[in-house]
Amino acid sequence: MKRNRIGLTAGLAVAVLIAGCNSGGGDKPSKTLKELGKDEKASIKVVYWDKSYFFQQYGNLFSAKFPNIDVQVVSMQGFYSDGKDPDEEFKKLVEEEKPDVLMFQSPDMFEKWANDGKLYQLDDVIRQDKFDIENILPNVVEQIKAKGNGNIYGLAPSFYSQALFYNKDLFEKHGVPLPKNKMSWNEVLDLAKRFPKDGQGDNRIYGFAENASYAFSDKKQVAFQMMNGIGATSGLSFVDPDKGAVTIQSDGWKEALLMTVEALKSGAVFAGSDEKFDPDKPMMMEDHMKKDLFANGRLAMTVGGSYMIGSLQRAKETLKDVTPVNWDIVTVPVDPKNPEVSNSVSLSGLFAVNASSSNPRAAWELVKYINSEEMARLLTKSEDGAMLSRTAYAKEREGRSMEPFYMLKMNENNLYKNYNKIPYEFFYKPFNELAGNEIQSVIEGKKSVDDALKTIQEKGQEIYIKAKQEQDAKNAKEGKDQKPAEPAKN
Repeated sequence: MKRNRIGLTAGLAVAVLIAGCNSGGGDKPSKTLKELGKDEKASIKVVYWDKSYFFQQYGNLFSAKFPNIDVQVVSMQGFYSDGKDPDEEFKKLVEEEKPDVLMFQSPDMFEKWANDGKLYQLDDVIRQDKFDIENILPNVVEQIKAKGNGNIYGLAPSFYSQALFYNKDLFEKHGVPLPKNKMSWNEVLDLAKRFPKDGQGDNRIYGFAENASYAFSDKKQVAFQMMNGIGATSGLSFVDPDKGAVTIQSDGWKEALLMTVEALKSGAVFAGSDEKFDPDKPMMMEDHMKKDLFANGRLAMTVGGSYMIGSLQRAKETLKDVTPVNWDIVTVPVDPKNPEVSNSVSLSGLFAVNASSSNPRAAWELVKYINSEEMARLLTKSEDGAMLSRTAYAKEREGRSMEPFYMLKMNENNLYKNYNKIPYEFFYKPFNELAGNEIQSVIEGKKSVDDALKTIQEKGQEIYIKAKQEQDAKNAKEGKDQKPAEPAKN
């Protein structure tokens, strides 16, 4: 899977959790939250990835604005280690820390918690405080409401999106028409094929690459990622999480595989590298930059998040012997049948107040500040790959319009829908390797497309069943081993 879309890895629940010093249960908070008095003290405990990063991003600014709210941080280092199920770890952490505020990286998990009555409905307090949501991207607000049956149970200061980056100078040099917004994959790949394929070494250029960096681009994984990207554009999924069935043996995936194989065999698309990573020779940042095809002017088009803008700027400052790329962007490829939406657009970092919070006002003040106009203005130059939901502060960067990142709507029928229901180990390695091997077999002429999809379907189902059984057994064992929770102390 891509992580674009991440960095992460798609659909995992992450937590920024704030727990009041007296959190021990209590009644569900009333709809009207009385403002904290000027001298009224509150203590907030924050569970976050890293203490320093929290204060750098939010904590110092929040504490300066609210000196009466004491902020403490609990680090989450190692939260995703040893193949742990992030959703289960999230639930355990909530039970142990009794948080007031939760931050969901997974929209599906946010939706479940909202619909289970575990989150505080924010509509009334937003009106009460006259908190401005009118200048938040309508697409973001609509998606938040869709997850809460028409109500607002959280706010997202940013969302994740991608665009198609292109090298203007390469297009002009080779007489190829510039890319346009809302092109299909066929149109993008047709443009890619118009670039020369006969260069050698550093003079070899490519029309397109799914990933611009080829430091560790295994050919099998490049092929899998490309098919994955094409299928995701059409809203295809590898698995039906509700039925527990692998769904890759279909006309849609066959078309995606055929397009992938033809593109990679054409030589116009970067097909990966045989270069192996040597753990005894750690690479410096400059070494990684030298492996980036786009930053080095050897790639006409690639897909990336807004983090690429910062990467290109760093390459410009670091690679003194390389001509800086004259880049621009258009929207990512779209499905011609549904050209207004994209699977590359998703909610990211939804902050919500726990319905059982014992200190809801302090919790809301933090949620409100993180999503405020003031915070958006301060985060305008962020390079974390997320786009600000308050679009007034992200209209352009480096003199280029950011509109392509905002132009497309989120696709509800997408590759990652209900991702949290899929066993973590399924996508962790085995299925990806299986699919990559089979796609490479087709590229090398060892298998037909139909035979490859049949193998991925059948063996993929076996992998899914095994992963599900192991996850269920692990959950049952952990449930049996857990001691009953102690009653809350008064």
